Amino acid sequence: MNHFSIDNIRVLHVDDDPDFAEIVSEFLERKDDTFSVATAVGVDEALITLQDTRIDCVVSDYDMPRKNGLDFLELVRDDYPGLPFLLFTGKGSEEIASQAISAGVTDYLQKEAGTEQYTVLANRIRNAVRSARAEAVVQRTEDRYHNLVDTAPIPILLFGDNWEALYANEAAVAFLDADSFTEIAGKKASDFLHPDERDAARKRFQRLMREDISVPEKEYRVVTAEGEMKTATVATAPGYYRGEKVAQAMLYR
Repeated sequence: MNHFSIDNIRVLHVDDDPDFAEIVSEFLERKDDTFSVATAVGVDEALITLQDTRIDCVVSDYDMPRKNGLDFLELVRDDYPGLPFLLFTGKGSEEIASQAISAGVTDYLQKEAGTEQYTVLANRIRNAVRSARAEAVVQRTEDRYHNLVDTAPIPILLFGDNWEALYANEAAVAFLDADSFTEIAGKKASDFLHPDERDAARKRFQRLMREDISVPEKEYRVVTAEGEMKTATVATAPGYYRGEKVAQAMLYR
């Protein structure tokens, strides 16, 4: 399991009312001492803050002069696609909510009377940052995996629980006589095996996925994209790819 910190959360609160922005900042920092809240009066000032300061989550009003919260959201998504963005607005409607969702808002919260709303807002911020940091860990892990596997000299393919190909490195693409992974993506593992060997291979795959164990190496007759038959020893082990359990198949001539 990957571990990641959800401490030291830097929040940017954007509102055209500086007094309200200050009140929100004080409540958030009081609710959660891991928060450090910066404020910006309007979108232009907020964009400068984003350029100059590491921010973990944006909380923005909707109804602001010149550029509203949705305009700001679109600008943020252009340059910071993974940054959590919460629309915290006193002007709510189904149309605004729908537009915000379409533009990639992380969460949507309407302003209300009383201080309980700040507890809700603090929880939404923490959850959004936790999710974003978890996704970042997965992405870094996946990037390291690709850096290692993409350049591996042996053919490596990944198959999902439905036995469909999810990934193949360059060596595997070449071994299967394909022009690119596009020719392989979505095909069943059985499509690459001689018909006489498919049932036995399926049972081995099911055992690997069910028991989460590697299965012994076995020689197979592999059918390439060109229909050619090649003999290869296949070693199969469980793994994870994009958060999902997979079977990793390594082919040896």
